[in-house]
Amino acid sequence: MRAFPRKALLLAAPLLLTTPLSPFSLLACSSNSDTLDGGSSSSSGSASSSGSSGASSGSAGASGSSGASGTSGTSGASSGTSGASSGTSGASSGTSGASSSGGDGGTLGKLTPGDSTLTITAAGKTRSVLLHVPAAVTKGQIPLVLALHGNGDQNANFVATSGIKALADTDGFVLAAPQGITQTVTVGGQTVPNIDWDAYRSVADGNIDLPLLQALQARLVGSGSIDVKHIVVYGYSQGGYMSFRYGMDAAASLACSAVLAAADPMPGAGLVTNAARKIPVAIQIGDKDYGISGARTTKTELDGNGNPNSYVEIADAGHVPIPGHPAAPLDWCRGQALP
Repeated sequence: MRAFPRKALLLAAPLLLTTPLSPFSLLACSSNSDTLDGGSSSSSGSASSSGSSGASSGSAGASGSSGASGTSGTSGASSGTSGASSGTSGASSGTSGASSSGGDGGTLGKLTPGDSTLTITAAGKTRSVLLHVPAAVTKGQIPLVLALHGNGDQNANFVATSGIKALADTDGFVLAAPQGITQTVTVGGQTVPNIDWDAYRSVADGNIDLPLLQALQARLVGSGSIDVKHIVVYGYSQGGYMSFRYGMDAAASLACSAVLAAADPMPGAGLVTNAARKIPVAIQIGDKDYGISGARTTKTELDGNGNPNSYVEIADAGHVPIPGHPAAPLDWCRGQALP
């Protein structure tokens, strides 16, 4: 297992929820201020891990269960879940009506090393994606990581402060970080305000983020530079909830879903059981995170469905700063492969 340095990470203006999210307690959601600050340290502490299919992470230590604030995600939403797996088959061919340009001149030619910005139109929205291509691409097809920032953050800041860009160069994978759009969504009578990623609705019900990720994945696979057996979606906080959702929806074309400080956004609602395959999932969360109950429920759900998984609780850590090293769940996921 990789030895992770202590990368400096913290929310600039942490907003911890100390009371249950009563208006939408059936849906798991992050706070709306997840902007990362590179000037402070990430949480340390021991890690308690469990899982299947060779999952392990962190040093031995006790995992606490008390002290978690909030109860978001403790029970499953039964409404608004129809079509949860919609759009899955389109992950390798793109969403209908989606178009893209930028990066390599708007063509589907081979990717070249360097940084660029892609512009992708999906679900009627024009979206911006930061793309980093390492030198390893000159040697052949390499893995792809789709990286999703937290609420209130920017993709450029997430890439700069998380250390994931340097990891892309070291380990040799293409990094694509789309920018979320702040939105308020309603699912089954529950309103989730001011989120950057819609991890709840189906495409038919107005989800604009699933088509974005489908189009982005298809755009990059179409370049001929991506190892399609090793495509991972990775996210922190609300981006983590979206990572879990897209992982289930696009399970047929993804190797793994890596989730930081998040879990199943609608536990018990069928995202896991309705997925096209038992996709591996890595979850890392602080045992004092307000979403810990939902994460533990998700762990049980994954085990019951037979999904290979790595589940790590960082002792005495909350939602902010980022619990443990941000690359750990990604490192586990990159060891998985699409059959």
